[in-house]
Amino acid sequence: MAENPLLELKQVTKTFLLESGTSIKVLENVDLSLFPGEIVTLLGPSGSGKSTCLRIMGGLMEQTSGEIFSFGSHFKGPNPNVALVFQSFALFPWDTVFENIALALEPLQLTPEEVKNRVKKVIDLVGLEGFEEAYPRELSGGMKQRVGIARALVMDRAVLLLDEPFSALDILTADSLRSEIVDIFQNKQTGTRTILLVTHNIHEAVFMSHRILVMGVNPGHIRGQVINDLPFPRVEGSAPFNQMVERVHSLVTETLMPDVPQTAPLGTAPAGSTPNNSLQVLPNVSVSEVIGLLETIHADGGSGDIFKLGQQIGKDFGYTLFLVKAAEILELVDTPKQKVILTELGKHLVEGDINVQKRMLHELYGDLTLVSEVAQLLRQSPTLRLPVDLVSEKLTEWLPNENPSELLSSLITWGRFAEYFGYNDDTKELYLDVGQETS
Repeated sequence: MAENPLLELKQVTKTFLLESGTSIKVLENVDLSLFPGEIVTLLGPSGSGKSTCLRIMGGLMEQTSGEIFSFGSHFKGPNPNVALVFQSFALFPWDTVFENIALALEPLQLTPEEVKNRVKKVIDLVGLEGFEEAYPRELSGGMKQRVGIARALVMDRAVLLLDEPFSALDILTADSLRSEIVDIFQNKQTGTRTILLVTHNIHEAVFMSHRILVMGVNPGHIRGQVINDLPFPRVEGSAPFNQMVERVHSLVTETLMPDVPQTAPLGTAPAGSTPNNSLQVLPNVSVSEVIGLLETIHADGGSGDIFKLGQQIGKDFGYTLFLVKAAEILELVDTPKQKVILTELGKHLVEGDINVQKRMLHELYGDLTLVSEVAQLLRQSPTLRLPVDLVSEKLTEWLPNENPSELLSSLITWGRFAEYFGYNDDTKELYLDVGQETS
């Protein structure tokens, strides 16, 4: 590996100031370097600042403090050495495949012949031959993302930043594109000398990366690094691949569910606002699946292994982690190391009937700070109800790094089951469930 990085963040911190006057620190003291010849992955839960890091590296967002170096020099503004691919395809519907790719070359003022040659080269590389004259509406999701990747590669820049580029694709298409990007990079078929991938998919990180950086939250920071020295091409399901996946699993598990709770003193916030480090976010998962998880653990004697639980309940590791996290937030399980152990509350809930479960969840759910804040918001309305758009705006203010639609969905799903919140889809209103009619 070369001594000098192509792109580097040093002690980078990013803070957003909301209109209410509340300061939200998204990143804190992030050190990150990209060297020639490597693919690096930023892996972490939602809200850990992965995409914020990527945007700062690309010059699309300015850091609050810290330094950024590109090819050894300070830079500010859009980075001329970087090309980006996002989760959304971002194609112009009125332009053909060829025109969408060629658009990236307009600032270079190349001759038509040079543009044609460069676009043709990347079209061949990503398998878009025959689709040059097609419009985005004629393409599948996988083909649209190929156009996005080709548009980044045609710029022939040294650093390629990928922000969850496969998350909107079906499994087979995503697998194919991952392999092709690795092959293109390994064979040095373009000017790309290093790649940064943002993802939440552990298998994807292990399949593609030389280094995996796991991010922690509140605020976002680099919690740990895994050097992935598996030779290419990598074989999913092989013993070495599975061992590496388990190694990363362990670090991610420790990050999402640390044995020692991470606490932070609550700062003062302006009236009407709530500091984000006081709010626990319940993952947007199915209530019945969480109960099913608890029943599985109970049937196994009250404890289970985090790596085996997913297989037992037929869920992938990432989703299983969120089910466990939801149960832990509600104090139904403890999670020492890789174990998931039912608490007395969890055992009582599993052994109770549906009415017992509802009563217990009503109390446990109502004790969560976020739920209390939303309930207080609703109590300020004479009708105990508010438009969900208004509630969503408040959630965005309190938790700017979380997806407000997912937060709202979680509030409604859990709130209905626990008979705490109600939701009227006709009027698009969230309300406190105090036995009133919904109409």
